[in-house]
Amino acid sequence: MQQTSTPADRIKHSIGSLISYIVFITWTLITVVPLIWMLYSSFKSNEELIKDIYAFPKALFENKYDEYVVIPKTLNVVLPYDPDKDPRERIIIESTTIAPTLRLMVHFLVKEDLPPELQSLKPGDKITLNQLPPNMQRDIHWKTVFFNYRSAFERGKLASKFVNSLLYSGISTFLIVLFGLMAGFGLSKMAFKKASLLISGLIGFGYLISTNSVIIPLFLMLSNMKLTDTHLGVILVYTAFGLPLSVMLTTQFIRDLPDSLIESAFMDGATYFRMFFSIIVPMTVPVITTISIISALGIWNEFLLVLVIASSELTKSLPVGVYSFSSLTSTQLGWQLAALVIAVLPVMVVYFIFNKRLTQGVVAGAVKG
Repeated sequence: MQQTSTPADRIKHSIGSLISYIVFITWTLITVVPLIWMLYSSFKSNEELIKDIYAFPKALFENKYDEYVVIPKTLNVVLPYDPDKDPRERIIIESTTIAPTLRLMVHFLVKEDLPPELQSLKPGDKITLNQLPPNMQRDIHWKTVFFNYRSAFERGKLASKFVNSLLYSGISTFLIVLFGLMAGFGLSKMAFKKASLLISGLIGFGYLISTNSVIIPLFLMLSNMKLTDTHLGVILVYTAFGLPLSVMLTTQFIRDLPDSLIESAFMDGATYFRMFFSIIVPMTVPVITTISIISALGIWNEFLLVLVIASSELTKSLPVGVYSFSSLTSTQLGWQLAALVIAVLPVMVVYFIFNKRLTQGVVAGAVKG
C-alpha cells in the first residue's frame, strides 16, 4: 500500500530542497564570480585597477580621443622593428592617459603614411587618436584594447613559458601514468608479496613527504647532477613527486581486476609486456583518467619547484611568469590578470570539452573496489 506524504513531510522536503539550492547557488557564485571579475579586469588599465578594482573596464576601450605626445628615440624605448631591415623614418608617440612616461603604451608611426600636416611633428607635440588616418586609428585601438595581453606576452615572455608548462605537464603526466601503471601491476599481480609490502610502504611514505621539506637537498642533488635549469631536471622532479599517488591508486585498482584475465593471456602465449599493454592498460582507463587530471593540473599550477630549479627564461613555467609582473617597487596588475587568464583558459577549455569523460573517470576511479 502506497503511503501518502503528510504536510510535515512536504515541508521538510521543501526546506531541504531550498537549503540544497542555496548551497549550490552560493558555491557556484563563489567559483564563477572571481573568474568573471578576473576576465573583465584583465582589460582594465593599471590606473583603473588601483582606483576601483570592481568597476568595469573603460580606459582601454574608449580610446578614440586619447591624447598622445611625441617622444624622442631613447634607450628606454624598445623598438618593435629592426632599423637595419626597415629604415623608414617613424614618429614615436606615447599615451598621456595610460601608463604615461613609463614607455609602455608607445606606438611607432611610419612618417610617410601620415598626412602632410602630421609629418612635421616634433618631440613634445601632442595629438589625439582621431587625428590619425583611419587605418592607424583601428590598429592603435585594438592594440590598446589588448594592451595587457600584448604586454604579458611581449614583456613577460609568456609564449615560451606557456610552451614550457605544456611540456612539463604533458611529458611528466605521461611518465607518471606509465610508470605508475607498471609499478601498480607489479605490486598487485606479480608473486612478490613480501617485497610488494615493503615497496608499497616506502612509496606510501614518499607520498607523505612535502615539497617544502626537501627543496634544499633536492636543489643540491640536481646541482651535482648538472640538472638544474634544464627541462629534463624539472620533468624528472615532477615525475618523482607524482609517482607515489599514481602507484597507490593503480595498485588498488589493478588488484581488483580478475586474475583469470592474466592467466588466460599467459596461456595464449602473451608476454608480460604484451599482456600489460593489451589487457591491463585498456581496463584501467578510469584510473588513468583520474591520475592524469590530478597530475596535469597539479603540475600546470605548481610554482615553488620550478621557481627554485629553473633560473633562466628558457625553462621557467607559466606560474613563474605570472609572478614576474610583481616587484617590490611596482606591480602591473593588468598584465598580471591577463597572464592569469592565459594560465586559466587552457584548463577551462579542457574541462568544458572533456567534462563528461573527466567526471566519469574520476567517479569510476574513486568507487572501484
